[in-house]
Amino acid sequence: MSLQEFEEKVITKGKRTGPCDLIPLDYKTDEDAVLKKEDIVLKEPGSSEKTAQTLSRPTDRVFADYRTTSSQYNAVVGGIPPTCYPLYGVPSIRADIPAPRFRRISDNTNYGDQATAYALLYPSIYSSKGVYESDFFKTRSKEEMARIMRNIGVNISDESFNEVWRQATLKDHRGEVCVESFRNVLDEMQAAHLKSR
Repeated sequence: MSLQEFEEKVITKGKRTGPCDLIPLDYKTDEDAVLKKEDIVLKEPGSSEKTAQTLSRPTDRVFADYRTTSSQYNAVVGGIPPTCYPLYGVPSIRADIPAPRFRRISDNTNYGDQATAYALLYPSIYSSKGVYESDFFKTRSKEEMARIMRNIGVNISDESFNEVWRQATLKDHRGEVCVESFRNVLDEMQAAHLKSR
């Protein structure tokens, strides 16, 4: 909305002293003025039309950098690890004994393989698709692993697959291979290939 000259005078001069008084040219800006002179700007650079400057709310400056402490916890990848803040209500993890392969219902010991509250509130892409950590660490046969890799879109030759399988079996003391160990070997081979370039 562009302002005409008389509108600008009315807005910047404030109230008139009487109903019939005209605003004199030497009239000083009143305390009751709607806008100050500096709040009226050119509509476009180089144009003679004037308009009121867009006013900012005082809260715009306050909330621009407003963050809560809870929003900073693990808000991004590489966020604050759970070791840096207290996990109230979570029992101690028994790291001195290995987790049993088959747990009893009455066994309420925390072996460190249970999900945290953060993992429950913000599940990973795998768990939202129904694939859990136990599925990644379940031992697989060579044929089943080949089928899994084909189904997720990993195109790998038979000789490369056999080499990755051999290296993955060497990493486990029982010679068993799971999806996670197979994926780790694939990542290591790809990193070595990229470094050799």
